[in-house]
Amino acid sequence: MTRSIEKDAVELLTKEDERYRLVRLGLIHDVGEEAATLARQFPPRDGEQFSEWKKRCLREYYRQKGFSVFCRDNVRNPEFETMTAALLRAHLYRIFQASCRTWTDRYLAPDSDTMSYALEPDLFQELYTSYFSQMPAFGNTSELDRYCRRMADDNFPVQESRIMDGMKNNKNFYWEKFYLKLKPITAAFCYRLSGISGDNNIHDIWSDTCISVNQAVVGRRLKEPVDAKAVISYSVGVLKNKNKEISRNRAKTPADIDLIHYKLSVEDEEKYFNNPVTKPENFPSQAGGLANYIDFSDKDSVQGYFIVILYNKEHPLHDELVKGYEDKVRRMFRHYIDGLSYEEIVAGESGSMSGKEQTKECARLRQEIKRLKKSLYDRYLKMIEKYR
Repeated sequence: MTRSIEKDAVELLTKEDERYRLVRLGLIHDVGEEAATLARQFPPRDGEQFSEWKKRCLREYYRQKGFSVFCRDNVRNPEFETMTAALLRAHLYRIFQASCRTWTDRYLAPDSDTMSYALEPDLFQELYTSYFSQMPAFGNTSELDRYCRRMADDNFPVQESRIMDGMKNNKNFYWEKFYLKLKPITAAFCYRLSGISGDNNIHDIWSDTCISVNQAVVGRRLKEPVDAKAVISYSVGVLKNKNKEISRNRAKTPADIDLIHYKLSVEDEEKYFNNPVTKPENFPSQAGGLANYIDFSDKDSVQGYFIVILYNKEHPLHDELVKGYEDKVRRMFRHYIDGLSYEEIVAGESGSMSGKEQTKECARLRQEIKRLKKSLYDRYLKMIEKYR
């Protein structure tokens, strides 16, 4: 091993301190001094690989420091609890990343987040008390880390019934995750059912829906047994009712021409293409069967999710939807997302033209996009049957 032993020792103990809070807990006082001692007392042996030296020297170092006794003495130290929780969360994150998404998470957790593999504070206290009340002997940090890994393997994913009990008992840990889940769902229903768009405009509907669902679950107003699917179904029902109420009220109120912002065109009946809320940033990627996101009995739901897949390039079905039409879709996006007129698109692609030529080319582009939308929608209908 030709590496600098002193430099390796400093790097090794620095990482150990970051992960196991050795200085905060008081096992060591200065990383540099301890590294010098480690390098001096446990030099590499002839022909020993770095990984072999690392494992051996840490094992001998922690035995010399009395790590096992130190852990028993600190089991009630809040810093030791915090360090243990951090180790457990790290293992849970890796397990979550490598596991299939649970049905609980599909219904209740935001994209790329989890309830099933989340370390809720009360759950951690239960596990910590159970696993550390009779303090096992840890010869070194690797043994402590493996112990935390077994805790994660043995107790997760969390049973859905426990998560539902937490929501019924109004635990913010779970509700805050579910509220984030509802945000993109609220945006989708708003633009589909009432034409409302923009974060500021949908915020009140989202907030009211969160309050309504929370009161229904915490107040035990849903029919038992209440599961994750029941909660998301109730939330969707609330969103539909709120948007339908907005639409009914709007129909009773004379339109104010100064408040109308949609482009008036022959395509106005398809104004959802022009709606800002359908821009990609408003729709994080979805995963799982489409039945989780589409009410197949609702025509508006089926039609609206077409826009979700089309406008969100990160959606797992986007590439399949636009395959073979990529160039035409880019031109369509320049019109609907970038807000360019047909004249501006034609000028950007073909340069200056006479009035007659430009009119002809704009008409051709308009017809191309019209045919493209029909082709994409026909393909979409076949796709949702395949993935439902």
